Amino acid sequence: MTVTILCSGFGLGFYTPGLLVEASLNRMGIPTEVLVFENVMQSDQLQKVDKSRQAYHADFSVALMSQRIPQDIRKSMDDEQIVALLQQWEAEGRKHFICLSGHWIYILDRYREQIGEANLHIDLLYLDVIDSPSWKSVRKRLGQLHESYHEVWLFGHDQQEMYTYIDIPLSDPVIPYSQRQHRLLVHGGGWGMGTYRERIAELEQVGYGLDIILYDQDERGSSDQGQRYYRMNPEWRTWQQNEEGKHTFPPLGEVQVDQAVQYESRAEYHILCEIERNVQAIVSKPGGGTLADSFALSTPIIFLEPFGEHEARNASQWEKYGFGLSYERWMSEYGGGTDILEQMHQQLVQARQQFPAYADEYIQRHMQLLHPTMAKGTP
Repeated sequence: MTVTILCSGFGLGFYTPGLLVEASLNRMGIPTEVLVFENVMQSDQLQKVDKSRQAYHADFSVALMSQRIPQDIRKSMDDEQIVALLQQWEAEGRKHFICLSGHWIYILDRYREQIGEANLHIDLLYLDVIDSPSWKSVRKRLGQLHESYHEVWLFGHDQQEMYTYIDIPLSDPVIPYSQRQHRLLVHGGGWGMGTYRERIAELEQVGYGLDIILYDQDERGSSDQGQRYYRMNPEWRTWQQNEEGKHTFPPLGEVQVDQAVQYESRAEYHILCEIERNVQAIVSKPGGGTLADSFALSTPIIFLEPFGEHEARNASQWEKYGFGLSYERWMSEYGGGTDILEQMHQQLVQARQQFPAYADEYIQRHMQLLHPTMAKGTP
């Protein structure tokens, strides 16, 4: 019984967590397939996604304004590809889905009509505390979804506390704060958006070593204070597949002077995790993918300006839990110091011990259908 994981490349927060869930299920013997929404879009619309990514990196105000423009993603879909996909699902008996992006709901509803309501088991895995634009658009057009789907709010929401998380194989054991490097990871999410570049000079003055993520053709800066620079392969796209027909984690490589970048990708997690688990904090906008990594690796977040209301609420929730802090407050109240970072790290460690991983919780709910031998207690 294959679990189909539905992702989107509109942001890595709708993509890499899906691959992490896939890796977790595979380790437990559950077959999976990851699909990316862009592969059922019209080719000219796919080119627009790429241009938007470049524009949002160049000017954060353009990205913020784009959220205020209502869009109906159905106009971008390639109906021939969708019909073929639904026929394939029906022929293969696909019944279990985990959906990370609201864009897929229109397709899932068509599939539900095609094979019948009772036969589908669909988790909606929300990577934000409130609806991101894709989910907001769906609810505006279709209404509430909780009656037809199983909703999982990964970080909790107004009516519910956090109760599960996405595990990362690299996360155990958690590196104690005392053994971590006096460094910060600074980035702008999957598309390199936000105000992270404006904070680098001040962070250098405070005395931290910095691991800085570059995007596209960004130039590396100085290394005179131990700064390290990394870049995702600018040729890589979420909707591409490798030779085995699988979607991969973003290839990442260190950018060194007068050397070609050697891009690498891991099978079960994204390489950024190797940096995140060793630093004292992540300095970034509060995207869902960053929060997921923060919790699994027990690394606190210093929040920069959010990308829209949903990320602003992410930051508020993380701060309420004691897992993160706004950049302004960290500087004004704590002088950019490490004591508060260690305190948040310890709170993350304690919280993670209380929650089951999402893949474990998922299998418990679907054990009889997914893995009958496990349900009977046999190895």
